[in-house]
Amino acid sequence: MKAFHIVNLLIIVLLLIGICVSEELVVSSSLSDIQDRCLYIEQIVEQDETLKTVDLVLAVDNLEDKWDKYESKLCFLVHHKNIQEIGLEIAKIKQYISNDDVGEFRVCVESIKMYCRGYLHFMGANLHNVL
Repeated sequence: MKAFHIVNLLIIVLLLIGICVSEELVVSSSLSDIQDRCLYIEQIVEQDETLKTVDLVLAVDNLEDKWDKYESKLCFLVHHKNIQEIGLEIAKIKQYISNDDVGEFRVCVESIKMYCRGYLHFMGANLHNVL
């Protein structure tokens, strides 16, 4: 009987570890992809020095589409209010493109990267999540 309890406890611990590892993979891959897309957007802006280019508009649209997909996955793992800032910053970016405001555009892209770095730090797998 005691062996049965130990096996059950071991299965539960392994299941929790598996959930934490899968959470880490989803969070890190999603946020890393968003950071990479922001870096690509910054490269486009450095080359053209204007925001009204087809490449930039397509890159921002792709960023928004990917974020919508990732946000729906991340909402299962964390509270939605914790990750909504990235979506708000992407909306601001689109507004700055229409106004051709390069300075504020760059600030928003940096904000998105900062949020991603911060979220990668506290959303990853750790001992508190397992317990």
